[in-house]
Amino acid sequence: MKYQYKTAFQTGAVLFVGLIMLLIMSVIAITGMQSATLEERMAGNTRDNIVAFQAAEAALKAGEVLLDSGTLTLNLFDNDGSDGLYDNTFDMIWSAINWINTDSRTYTGFNPTNVSTPPRFVIQRIAETQVAPKVILENYGEGEVSKTVQLFRLTSRGTGGSNNTAVVLQSVYGSDW
Repeated sequence: MKYQYKTAFQTGAVLFVGLIMLLIMSVIAITGMQSATLEERMAGNTRDNIVAFQAAEAALKAGEVLLDSGTLTLNLFDNDGSDGLYDNTFDMIWSAINWINTDSRTYTGFNPTNVSTPPRFVIQRIAETQVAPKVILENYGEGEVSKTVQLFRLTSRGTGGSNNTAVVLQSVYGSDW
């Protein structure tokens, strides 16, 4: 009579170990896919933010060009909000306006296909001032002591691929009028 010895392999342990290994590999694969998806969304959000920043910068530059163009007069800067030009009645006018209305001006020169709405800007007249002598000492504006300069606060808003990604930039700009 022959004796048969049953080893661990014959009792199904190999199947159990194989299933456990398959389960572990599946969990690793699913975790890797979730991580890749998260990284892709983060990259998309970063790209949206960069596009919104570029749009806001372009609108800010458009406001500076408009101030330098000589087409505006000081009496246009009022508080009615009909043209995106404001006086200094309310310091934080940019927080109170509707950026998709006539409260602000549209900059149409920036028109990539990945921007949800065109960038917009407002110009607020702050004050009139004189060129400071210290500026002259630093070889900037030489020969312009006591020249009258109008100061303006430019605020621009740009969006990315959706209106949820918005960047607001501000600068103070001096122009001799």
